[in-house]
Amino acid sequence: MQSPSNTQTLDQFLGHIFMGEYEQAMQRCDENVKFVVFREDADSQVPIYGTHSGKDEGINFFKNLAKMFEFGEFIMEESIVADNYVIRFGKLAHTVKHTGKVFNSLWSMIVRFNDAGEICLYRMHEDTAALEAAMQTSR
Repeated sequence: MQSPSNTQTLDQFLGHIFMGEYEQAMQRCDENVKFVVFREDADSQVPIYGTHSGKDEGINFFKNLAKMFEFGEFIMEESIVADNYVIRFGKLAHTVKHTGKVFNSLWSMIVRFNDAGEICLYRMHEDTAALEAAMQTSR
């Protein structure tokens, strides 16, 4: 049986995430996977910022996303595959649950795979100013 491509693995991972099947999603990840959102350091006002290491922190991170947002549009416009990386970009519109404001943003994700075809780094970039405005965060 042929193993899935990195693109297929990422599609399966994201499918599980959007269905709330976090444990199944983590089966596509290396034990030491890192999820980095916007910046590597944590932020007390925006709990999803920072580095979330390992499958358990990954599950908590995605559960926190689901608590924060009513997911809306998430459109992938392009995908680039190179060696052990899949790079994607597109646009999104999610509603921040506690403010009712819509977070519109372009996004990009950089996903690195280990030699076994497991996700070992998932790095997401979005418009942090738009996110903080939708969250009504004061800086």
